[in-house]
Amino acid sequence: MALLLAIFVLLIVAVAGLAMMAASGTETSLAGNYRSATGAYYAAMSGLEEGRGRLLPKNAAYLGKLSPPAIPPIGTTLSLGELVYITNPLPGETVDPMNLGNPSTYPDTEYKNDFPGHYPPSSYRYINTVPNVAGAPNALYKWVRINALTERSIWADVNNSNPGDPTQLNTIQVIRFDGTNLTRAPAQYQALGVTALAALPDGSRKLLQYVVAPTILQVPAVAALTLSGPGTPANIADLNPPPGATSFYINGTDQCSVSPALTAVGVTNSNDYTNVNQKLSSPNPNKDHYTGAGGYIPNVSPSPYVSPINAQVDFTDAVSISNFLPVVKNAADAVLNGPRTEADMPPEVSVADAGFPNNPQTVYVDGDLSLTNFTGYGLLVVRGNLTYTGDSGWKGIVVVLGGTIEEVGSGNGEFDGAVILVNLSSGSASLGAPTYVVSSPGGKGIYYNSCWVDKAQKPYTYKVLAFREIPYP
Repeated sequence: MALLLAIFVLLIVAVAGLAMMAASGTETSLAGNYRSATGAYYAAMSGLEEGRGRLLPKNAAYLGKLSPPAIPPIGTTLSLGELVYITNPLPGETVDPMNLGNPSTYPDTEYKNDFPGHYPPSSYRYINTVPNVAGAPNALYKWVRINALTERSIWADVNNSNPGDPTQLNTIQVIRFDGTNLTRAPAQYQALGVTALAALPDGSRKLLQYVVAPTILQVPAVAALTLSGPGTPANIADLNPPPGATSFYINGTDQCSVSPALTAVGVTNSNDYTNVNQKLSSPNPNKDHYTGAGGYIPNVSPSPYVSPINAQVDFTDAVSISNFLPVVKNAADAVLNGPRTEADMPPEVSVADAGFPNNPQTVYVDGDLSLTNFTGYGLLVVRGNLTYTGDSGWKGIVVVLGGTIEEVGSGNGEFDGAVILVNLSSGSASLGAPTYVVSSPGGKGIYYNSCWVDKAQKPYTYKVLAFREIPYP
């Protein structure tokens, strides 16, 4: 009996031990599978982020800098059936997503499923990934695809034309982005698909996809020249072109002829209006040099400043401006610590650069800026004062936050687009008096141009509008 009891107890202990070993092995397998799946997931996410980042013109690896460009400039359209692949093979490995017959080259089977009417694609390009810094290995994704989208490709009825009927999703029109929603209607910006496949040595694979669209710097242009100040008795906005400045004009009529006219000089309160309007009226013999919306001369806004819809900054609010500055600074192609001159400007800013119109520059000067015989193009933000000669100018948007703009000398330089002057020099708590001084005889002045304004406002990020994980064979 003792022997039988001992054998029985030993059997129970053995069974319990075997069960614990099995459970431990299962837990180890589950943990390994989770670790592998997570590794593949984040490797694919790395691919998505590289593709999203390389869409921004400010980045060194911008896909539009290739020859010919892999991605058309902002405002143009990537055609359906036109694919761009960023490939990331290991040494000695072949990555060929268009080779659907060879599983070892990581075929892109999903494109054929999403775009049955555009397979095979009309064109595709393979571009190498960007190596990591300091020799660190790249994430183990294999390729990233960037392409135009249709309703059918993302299984979404963006125009709500056939609600509840997925068989009627459009397959021939590209999806665009109106700043708020996806649409098939004409809109300035295009939504793009960014798809990434990751594959680990143990065989784990993940296929992830973004739907992205550009988020644009939105600087409100409500007048050819905007003087924004508090309007208190000690801080009155001042515009002082002397009577001898016969060549100096401020014109709110759109020189691009596509948008309604704006006020020539916009102010934000009644005290500023009284002072500026009086300076430009009699006895100034050139009051007819300040023309724009409404037809009154001189053309100074008699109504309060109204920030346009969707603008990211209110130039009447010091806190709003202070919050907006880091956004511009992070988006800038060049950040310069002042004081600076035209010699410090990046060469891409000059309109003489033939490639520049397709890649507008954003320049942020943290301090004062002086320009002599220089014309630039893009968005210029000066966190100080601006001094320029009459033969200098700018095409785009100029925002000066130091409180003073001064033009010296004479010449044929002019500002085409919009100029905004705010006094934020004393800190971010409140605004001071903006002052614009023009020496005699002056340059040609400021002319509102909606085309230059639009071109100067470029994407500072590609916003992720949708995300999904796709089963991969």
